[in-house]
Amino acid sequence: MLFALATVSVGLAQEAVPKVSVARWPGDRKAAISLTFDDAMNTHLDQARSILKKHQLVGTFFVSTGRREWKDRKPEWQALAAEGNELANHTVNHPCLLEIIQPHSQDYTPEMMEAEIRDAAADIAATTNSHRGLTFAYPCGDMSFGKPAEQAKNEALYLTYVSRYAFGGRGYKSGEPQDPDDMDVLTIPDLGVTEAKDSAALIAMAQTAVDAGNWGVFCFHGVGGEWLSVTTDAMDGLAGHLQRHPEIWTASFGDVLRYSLERKAAALDVRSNADGSVDIRLSWPMPQTTYDLPLTLRVELASTWHSATAIVDGKPIHAQIVSGKPEPLLLIDVPVGSGVVHLARESR
Repeated sequence: MLFALATVSVGLAQEAVPKVSVARWPGDRKAAISLTFDDAMNTHLDQARSILKKHQLVGTFFVSTGRREWKDRKPEWQALAAEGNELANHTVNHPCLLEIIQPHSQDYTPEMMEAEIRDAAADIAATTNSHRGLTFAYPCGDMSFGKPAEQAKNEALYLTYVSRYAFGGRGYKSGEPQDPDDMDVLTIPDLGVTEAKDSAALIAMAQTAVDAGNWGVFCFHGVGGEWLSVTTDAMDGLAGHLQRHPEIWTASFGDVLRYSLERKAAALDVRSNADGSVDIRLSWPMPQTTYDLPLTLRVELASTWHSATAIVDGKPIHAQIVSGKPEPLLLIDVPVGSGVVHLARESR
């Protein structure tokens, strides 16, 4: 749990130690949105990619690596990842419990299901040459497999396999935004069905997350064609809306989860110095090979601060006072692994 400790030397006439916390979202934005796309479809490369690029956004593409669209167009998927998009795990063959889907996961043994997740993870990691870790989306939203009598006990097995090869998982058709302070990282909900919705309806779905200051995860399938699709106009309208609202952090599923978990784990020790400066000591318990995003510190300063300089581990860093009412608020983006942030001020 995030905490701040304050130590003030006895006998020194000092102001109160400033309140320091990690912002709920980077840059102290209002909310987070992730655009995710399932199944490795041609329309993701032919339509969604250009829409995202047009609006300077990135998305998460949960790919099923057994599909021809993945195998035959792998250089294009690599280019998609190089543009900042996330390629994530949707198994090899997309087995689930729906009877119309083949292969049917009722026919799966535990060994078969683990292989679906493991082999897809290996293919994606080799394709992207990334070591940041993967996320996962459950085909059809099902979180079990096997015959009906086995499915209850297999739920725990399925989650175990996902946790071995991914640091987070997304559900399907959940219909609610995610509170970053109350997460089950293996079962993050999505905002619900997107099929055939126009841009106004999609924007309204996003607004449910924005109003609550939470994380809204969209799940799309086809874009301008194929199955369970939305039109290109609908996708373009939503993407344009998000581009016009920078107070909303639109980021990949994996990066929103990374930031949320780093924020939850971070520890801050805030100390006031005799000269009026402040030291903020940070600890980063999450492994930085996967959890590598800067954290935004919110420093609530006394009214005597009207400008500030920030030095992180001996190096100057940009610090911005964004509000003076009722008290100055300083925002600092601190690189992962930083040890000490030193703040000095100029008095009025």
